[in-house]
Amino acid sequence: MKKLILAMTMFMLFSTLAFGATLYVSDFESDALDAAPEGWELGFVGSGEGKVIVDPLDAGNKIFAHTDLPEDQARHDVGGNIWTVGEDDWQDYVVEYDVYFPADFYIGVLFRFMDENSFYLMDRRIGGAPEEPTFDFWKQMDGEWTNLFAGAAFGAAPEAWYRFRLVVQGNTFTAYAKPKDDSTPFDEMNPLMEATDDSFTAGKFGLYGLIYIDNIAIGETVEDVVTAVEPVDKLGVTWGEIKK
Repeated sequence: MKKLILAMTMFMLFSTLAFGATLYVSDFESDALDAAPEGWELGFVGSGEGKVIVDPLDAGNKIFAHTDLPEDQARHDVGGNIWTVGEDDWQDYVVEYDVYFPADFYIGVLFRFMDENSFYLMDRRIGGAPEEPTFDFWKQMDGEWTNLFAGAAFGAAPEAWYRFRLVVQGNTFTAYAKPKDDSTPFDEMNPLMEATDDSFTAGKFGLYGLIYIDNIAIGETVEDVVTAVEPVDKLGVTWGEIKK
């Protein structure tokens, strides 16, 4: 009996250490077209409309379009909206998502977002050619931009789908990227870039500028995300089911 109790205790301890929690998962298939997806809210109220639309490359697939504004009007620093998901107390988390860049412009995702003047940004920069952009990490704090990592090269041409992983752990932020149809596990890849900063310890995940996303999963650990997502399939869990 003592051995059984010890084994059960060790199992529960290992499970607690190895896994955290799935925080958000969606493929947007259960969301209505032309409406904001479940679980998302405006972190900054500007112009434009974020809504679920039909995938430009697959008429049978739904995706989330962050805005309907053109690229030069979509960022919040020129008046566009910021849509966010999650909670203000989210600290360490891993995000995997499919991303589509409709234009060759400054477009990205936010993490540890607290308000329009307090967040980190990972964004796609305009390259020498549309198929040769670079990626940066930035900090927005009190209206000032600080570059944390510049010039990570990844050929994310517009009007194609890619898959990204963003790991936010303590004061370290690590990004991975690949074409959507690349089956190589992120764990077997070198990071696209990594940066460190101690300014913000918690906050939501969000979108920035003219960006489309699909098949997003957020978890406290890599294991949570991998468990929730089959990389080549649509997701089967919704935000509503997680919140229950």
